[in-house]
Amino acid sequence: MKISRRALIYQMCLPGLVFILLFSCQKNRQKQFEHSDLYPKNKQVEDGGTLVVGIRAEPESLNPLFALSQSSRNIIGLIFSRLADINEDLKSFSPRLAKSWEISTDNLQITFHLRTDVQWQDGTLFTSKDVVFTYQMHVNPVIAWDGIAFKQNISSVEAPNDSTAVFSFYQNSRSMLMDAVEGYIVPGHILQSVSPEDLFTADFNRHPIGTGPFRFSSWIDMQTIMLIKNDSYFESGKPQLDRIIFRIIPDNFNLLNQLKAGEIDMVEGIYPKDFQSIMQNWEMGRSNIRPVTYLGRRYDFIGWNMIDPESYGSALDAKASPNAIKNDIKPNALFGNQEVRAALTMALDRAAIMNAVNFGMAVPLNGPVPPILPSYNEAANVTWDYNPKMAIDILSEQGWVDSDGDNILDRNGVPFEFELLTESGNLRWEQVATIVQAQLAEIGIRATPRFLEPALLYGKLLPAKDFDAVIIGWSVGLTPDFSPLFHSATFFTPFHFTGYYSPEYDRLDELSKTAISADEAQEYFDKIARLLSNDLPYTWLYYRLECSAVHSRFKDIIYDKRGIYINPEDWWIPQNERLHIDKVFQK
Repeated sequence: MKISRRALIYQMCLPGLVFILLFSCQKNRQKQFEHSDLYPKNKQVEDGGTLVVGIRAEPESLNPLFALSQSSRNIIGLIFSRLADINEDLKSFSPRLAKSWEISTDNLQITFHLRTDVQWQDGTLFTSKDVVFTYQMHVNPVIAWDGIAFKQNISSVEAPNDSTAVFSFYQNSRSMLMDAVEGYIVPGHILQSVSPEDLFTADFNRHPIGTGPFRFSSWIDMQTIMLIKNDSYFESGKPQLDRIIFRIIPDNFNLLNQLKAGEIDMVEGIYPKDFQSIMQNWEMGRSNIRPVTYLGRRYDFIGWNMIDPESYGSALDAKASPNAIKNDIKPNALFGNQEVRAALTMALDRAAIMNAVNFGMAVPLNGPVPPILPSYNEAANVTWDYNPKMAIDILSEQGWVDSDGDNILDRNGVPFEFELLTESGNLRWEQVATIVQAQLAEIGIRATPRFLEPALLYGKLLPAKDFDAVIIGWSVGLTPDFSPLFHSATFFTPFHFTGYYSPEYDRLDELSKTAISADEAQEYFDKIARLLSNDLPYTWLYYRLECSAVHSRFKDIIYDKRGIYINPEDWWIPQNERLHIDKVFQK
C-alpha cells in the first residue's frame, strides 16, 4: 500500500470511529490549532530544534551487531550508516557510504566505490577496512548477528584500497546487492581490538560511534538517551535538528499523557483505541499532535516451542556436529505435533482477536510473507479457519480427551496445560494472551498467561528455547527472507526459537535466493508460504497498521512501509512554531 506524502492521514478511514456531533456547541470554548502543511510551500528550511521521542522499553544495546528490539534499531539508524539504503519500491537502492557500485560481467562480484569524505564521529576517516571488518563480524558465529543469512552467498569481501570494497559471491542471485548492503557498518579501528567474546559487554554497546546524522551524547538508565547533531556528517547542511532525546516511559498511560501535554513529540506503536482518540482530536482542531498511519512492517503471532527444552541443551553442546539437531533434539510433548498445532490454530477465532485488540487497524495474516512485499500471495497460504469442533476432534485423535471430567484435556494422565508468555507492559499482547486463554479454555486447554520483562523474555528464555508458547511480534525485513527464523543453519541463534527444522524449507530457501528471474523466485516464495503456513511453527494472528503520532511543528517527514525514520536528517521546525525545548539548547 503506497501512501502519498501529502495525502497522509486524510485518506484513512477508521472502522468504528464515531465523531462527536455536539462538537460545534463546544467549539468556541476550545483552543483551535492551525494545522500547517507537513510539506510547506515555498519553504525556507531552518536549522535547530529538538525532537523528544517516547519509547516504552530501554534498548538492550546500541551496537548494530547485537540490537534486536525496534527501539534499539531506530536509535541505531540515526547513529550509523549503510553502504546503501533501499528505496520505497523495495527493489532499488540509494547511495550512502558507497557513492556508486558496479557488477562484474560474470555477475559474481560487486565493486563499491566509497565516499572519501566520511568520518567516524571520533574524527577517524571511514575506509574500506571498516567494510571488511563489519563483514567479518556479520559472519562470525560467536557474534551470531541476526542478519547472517544475508551473507551466506558472499564468499569474501576485500579492500584493494581505502575507497574500494569488493564483494565476491558463490553464485549469481537476484539479491546480491541487498545481501551486500544489509547491515550498518561498524568502526573497525575501535572494535578490532576487542575479542568477539568480549564484544557482548563492550563499552561501545552503550557509547556507540558511527557515521550517521546524529551522534551519541548520553544514556541515563531507564530515563533518557540523547543524540546530538553530527556536525561532521557527510551530507552537507544536514541534519537540521540539534538533538533527538529518547525518553523511556514504560507505562502507556503516562506515555500518552506526556504526548498530549507536549512533553514528548513523537510516539510509535500507539494502541489503536488511543490512536482513534488522537485522530479525533486532530480532525476537530483540538490538538497539534498529528496522527500517522500506514501499512507497516509488524505482525503479531503465537510461537510454539516445537522441541523439548531439556534436550536443547545437549544439542547446543553438540551444535558443531551436522547431525546435532536430528540426533539430540526431542519433540515437544505438546507442540511437537503438526496436527496439534493445527488444532490449536483452528480453536482460535483470530478475526475476533484481531478486531478486539486493533479496532480495525490490522489486516488478516495466514502465512509468513507480509502484504507490503511484491512477493505476497495470499492464495499460496494454507488457511486454518476457526472451527473449534474440528479442533476437538483432531486433539481426540491424538489422544487428548477429558478422561476425568475436570474440563481439561489429558493424555496418559498428563493435562494439556502450558504457560503463554508475552512482554509485560505491552497492552496489545497482554490482551491477546487473555483472549487466547479464554478461547482455548472452551476446548479444554489450560493456557496460563505470564507477562515478563523484555530482558528476561528476549535475553534468556526465548534464545534458550526454555518456554512453552509465546505471543510477540516481528518487524519484518524488506525482502522475503525467513532463514533467521526457520533455516536449520540458524537453529542455534536467538531468533530461531521455535526449534523448527525442515530440510524441505532449507532447500526452498536456498533456491529462492539463487533464482535469477522474479517469476522463478515467486514460485519458491509461494512454496515457502505454503510449507510454513501448513507446518505452523507460528500461528499468525494479524498484520498491523502502524499507528504513530508526531507534533505538527516537524516538517518534511517521509514515511511509508519502510517506517517513520526514513529521513530524520531532513526534519525541521519553522521558527514561528518552535517551543521552549527547541530553543533551550541553542548555542
